[in-house]
Amino acid sequence: MAEPVTALVVDDEEMTRAIVAGYLARIGYRTLEAATLAEAWRILNDPAVTIHVALLDRRLHDGDGLKLFERMKTVPELAEIPVIIQTVSDSSADIAAAIRAGVFYYLIKPYDGALLRSVVRAAEESSGRMRSLQGDLRSRADAMGLMREARFRFRTPHEAQNLAIALSSIAETAHSLTFGLSEIMMNAVEHGILGIGFEAKSVLKATGTLGKEIETRLASPEHRDKHATLHVERNDDRIVFTVTDTGNGFDSSRYLTVDAFQSTATHGRGIALARMVGFDHLTYVGNGNRVIGVVDLNRPAR
Repeated sequence: MAEPVTALVVDDEEMTRAIVAGYLARIGYRTLEAATLAEAWRILNDPAVTIHVALLDRRLHDGDGLKLFERMKTVPELAEIPVIIQTVSDSSADIAAAIRAGVFYYLIKPYDGALLRSVVRAAEESSGRMRSLQGDLRSRADAMGLMREARFRFRTPHEAQNLAIALSSIAETAHSLTFGLSEIMMNAVEHGILGIGFEAKSVLKATGTLGKEIETRLASPEHRDKHATLHVERNDDRIVFTVTDTGNGFDSSRYLTVDAFQSTATHGRGIALARMVGFDHLTYVGNGNRVIGVVDLNRPAR
């Protein structure tokens, strides 16, 4: 029998831990709970326990869950565990800090069970894919660094994420760049190639059917021949990424800042966060179906 997926939930509120455990039990996950950073660290280091995904609260009685994540990154056996940070704060600065530290997933309380299950599954699946890719990419990073100009075509979420991971190795801020590239390329797939609007995506995410809808549209006669392009130019000072799709575009100004409207939605923060942590400059041109992201190679590390 396959080992059940085990989630570690770190939260100092017993009721929250119980609710999360109930949500995850519906998809067959086993849950271990910790009320403090010290207790969580003990569980993480227990040789008899394998943790597949961790949900860490930002504000605990004995510290910040993000500090636990940073500590996990120093231990090879724990560094690859996908982490979801959860908090009541919708501060864009807090979210950006988590992404810079290496967290891809951030949940704002309160959230419903469908959203939690969707994010946990995505974190686990993405982590596994990234591990398999990065093992191969480490041996090719030097060769990737020789690139001065390249052009790619992509049309699926899998292709977009693989490209983002591969190309991020050419910058020292690899993790943040992976996040930024993933966001603007996934935007090109979902909204540009497939025509999934903001409101439609909200409904699909709420019902847990976004992935199925993407697969259906990719296979349809209307969309199966569409693609987006990524053009990369590099010199000694900067890298310029240009993503272009064939869609109708959108009003990018609505999404370039994390405003009060977006903070209540289940999505919509990606572009603003990509601008904050993935690139030094992010600009949409034309009708919004072309975006240019610039990474300054001479910028001091943040």
